[in-house]
Amino acid sequence: MKKFRSILLAAFMVITAACTAFASPEAPTDTEVMAAFKHATTVFEWFEHDPLPTDGKERFDSGYMMYYSVSDPKINTMLALKQEVHNVFTDSLSSFIISGNKMYRQTNEKLFVAPAAKKADPLKGTSTFTISRPSAEKIVVTAQTPIYTAKDHKTLARTQVTEFPYVKTAKGWRFSYFESLK
Repeated sequence: MKKFRSILLAAFMVITAACTAFASPEAPTDTEVMAAFKHATTVFEWFEHDPLPTDGKERFDSGYMMYYSVSDPKINTMLALKQEVHNVFTDSLSSFIISGNKMYRQTNEKLFVAPAAKKADPLKGTSTFTISRPSAEKIVVTAQTPIYTAKDHKTLARTQVTEFPYVKTAKGWRFSYFESLK
């Protein structure tokens, strides 16, 4: 019982520290917004192109997919993974990201990942970003991503424009829409 209480207390302290570390002020600076965007990109890509790392020491066969133990010491349970997603995205977007997830499973109080990520689009170039502030409760990060006709990136086919709303919620600033730029 003491061990269980200690684990819960430690988890609570980690979650509290994470919330504090990523809590934005009333009006975050452009630097803070871009740091939050970079972190949101990392978290989102855990479900798209860059799953959490695995050490391969333990594996779990679900019957249709092989999962391997996650080696990230901070994200080692499904609760920690969900909490990190909720620290970055609005509740509705977080629920959407988590509900569609088949890459992560937990068994025996340990997080496992099926390292089956999507491949990046070889026709996409490097995005450029601008920040706008349509209101005191909403900041928009706009990404312009060049899409080329071939992998050599010599002929531009079009530019994809994607807006990432960063909104003020009761829990702090969160992204309400996100997608991969890879």
